[in-house]
Parts: sequence; structure tokens; C-alpha cells
Amino acid sequence: MTTVFALLDDAQASAEDPRSRLYTGYAHQHICHDAASLTSVWAAVAADLAAGLHAVLLADYAWGVRLQGLTLAPDHPPGALRFLMFRALTPCSGAQVEAWLAAQSPSLSEPPWPVAWSPEVSEALFAERIERIHALIRAGETYQVNHTFGLQAEMEDPGDAGVGLYRCLRQRQPVPFGALIVEPDQSVLSFSPELFVRHHAGRLSTKPMKGTAARHLNDPERDAAAAAWLERDPKNRAENLMITDLLRNDLGRLARVGSVRVPQLFQVEAHGALWQMTSTVEAEPLPGTDLPAVLRALFPCGSITGAPKHHTMQLIQTLEDGARGLYTGAIGWVDAPLPGQSLAEFCLSVAIRTVVLGPATASAEGPLRRPARLGVGAGIVLDSVASDEWRECQIKASFVR
Repeated sequence: MTTVFALLDDAQASAEDPRSRLYTGYAHQHICHDAASLTSVWAAVAADLAAGLHAVLLADYAWGVRLQGLTLAPDHPPGALRFLMFRALTPCSGAQVEAWLAAQSPSLSEPPWPVAWSPEVSEALFAERIERIHALIRAGETYQVNHTFGLQAEMEDPGDAGVGLYRCLRQRQPVPFGALIVEPDQSVLSFSPELFVRHHAGRLSTKPMKGTAARHLNDPERDAAAAAWLERDPKNRAENLMITDLLRNDLGRLARVGSVRVPQLFQVEAHGALWQMTSTVEAEPLPGTDLPAVLRALFPCGSITGAPKHHTMQLIQTLEDGARGLYTGAIGWVDAPLPGQSLAEFCLSVAIRTVVLGPATASAEGPLRRPARLGVGAGIVLDSVASDEWRECQIKASFVR
């Protein structure tokens, strides 16, 4: 029987600041299937937190579509919000995480990689949909659409629930919001660089990410030039500003008057083989704000929908064939409130750069096989060039190849 555990893995965690979190001793889960039950499900989770259990949150994108009162495409699964409850939480440094992973999967020799990652759409179909998005923008339907698709593969069952694969990939893609979550029917291997929303000591913060450039790790001069180009590029700055403004407005629905601010704008950060442009938005929540209120105001994150958010989410249902699943949803931890606070402490990432391994099945060739899926996407505006956006999606997926 598979042992259920969750590792929330910060690549910068140190012995002095062990921010990574290892959850063991699985107890049970709470599942929210629809918006109407969110309050009651959260009450059950809050009671477990008060009793000393620890919560890991996983939210599917489709659940967020329904949370916002929108209708899913007919063939898209409804998705869910889940809280996995654990008895034990161990803070870890990066070295402790590596030691624990090595104990679960001692060998770092090449794990059973997928033979090939196959995109669910062709480049020609992708370009056709970019043209459709451009037509919608010209018609005044939207300003920006985050258009996504999946890549699928099949791999030999590694027999370690994907731990060895996670160990290798985390070396290629060190990020602040890594996650390895193992359940009986799936494993989630996430390498997200993007904060969705965090609450700590009375402050909400979000850090939308828009703008990507490939790094040149073996050429410091070209690498610095790529970062400088991204920081100055008008298109990337415009996309970033549009989504930053969207998140500022979303946070404003929960905030004390005058408390919303943008302390950092157009900051370029290195994450593995990519440069990413981020901005930071902060706010002080109104008294009585709880986690369901935060999710209703912010989820799904505007950086993976587009703007304006609500109508663009409707358009996405007509533009994308495959359901996103956990991709572009959220992953993170939820703790009980600090003394004197009513809002739970929590930190959620946007579930991008995320591989989901399905259950192992018998294969005619002999070894058990596991399906794997990775989502990728790009923010499309009127001056987006389809071939450039397709190339950007390939760059984002390059860490698994």
C-alpha cells in the first residue's frame, strides 16, 4: 500500500530558516466538490487544525471556474478542492530534504524517463487559436488570454512513486514552491516558481509572474543580457502590469481601505533555466476575512487566466480542448491562525511546471507503466506572435526533457 506524504520544498531553505515542510502520518482528507459546500468543508478543516492536525491544499483549476459561477465545457471534469490532513509536520532545510529523498530513492542514476512528451495540440492548431484570441481582442472581448495545452507521456513505473524523478528534476529546476505529493492513485511533482497568495501575521501578499526568457547558464554575458532584455521589454512589461493590476483589484475586494500597495514592480528573477518577471502586491485583510473569502476573491490566479478575469475564463472554455486538472490550480499549506489573528496562516503556489503521474497499469511489453501529464501555456496579447509563444511553451517544458 502506498504511503501518503507531502513535501513542500523551498530550494532556498537553510538550516537557519528551514522553510521546507514534510508532512507524514496521513489521517484523512476533506473534499469540496462545489462552491456551496466551501464554508462547511473549511469549518471541518479548521476544527482539525485546532485539534493539532496539519493541512496541505490542492485545488483544481476547474473547481475555480465553478467557484466563480461559470460553466465548464461539457467534457471537462468538475475538479475539486482538497485538504490532505496529516498528523506530523517536520520543517526541513534543503540538505535535510535531499537526505530524506535519498533515503526514499537512493539511486540518482537516470530514472525511467518518458520516451517522449507529446503535445496535445499541433503547432498549427496552436497558431490557429492564437488567431482566434487576436480576433477576440480586436472585438473588445478581452485584453489578454492565458492559453494552455498539455503534454503527455508514458514512463516505466519507477517503483518509488516518482521520488527519484523528483530528485533529478529539482536539481534542474530549483524553485521556492516545489512539491512532491504522493497518494495511492497519483503523484504530483511540482516545480512552481510562482506565489499565488500568502497570509502571514495580518498581511496578504501575491506575486504574479508574467514574462519569460531563456537563460544561458554557460555564458554569463549572454545570461545577463537576457535578464536585461526581459526587464526592459515593452511587451513583457505590459503583460506583467496588466496582471498585476488585476491581482491588485482582486486583493482590494478583501482589503482595508488604503492598505493595497505594490512594493515591487517588474522584478526579474532566476529560476533554473529561466528568467521570470514578477511583481508583488500586498494588502491588509478586513476583519473577519477567512480562507473561503480569499479563495472566492482570488482563485484561480489571474496570471493564468487573463484579463478581464471573469469573461476571459469563459472564453478559455471555448479555446482549450483538454481539462487543465491541477495545472494552473493551487498547491500549498494551511496552518491555524496565529494568536490574535482570525485568518489562517497559509501559503499557496500557482500549480505551474507541474507533472502529474497517474496510476501504474500493466503493459504488454512487461514493466508497469504510468501516464504523465505536464501543462504549459503563455499569455497572449494582440502583438503576440504564435511561433514565439509556441517556442516559449517549449522552453517552459524543457526541464522535463
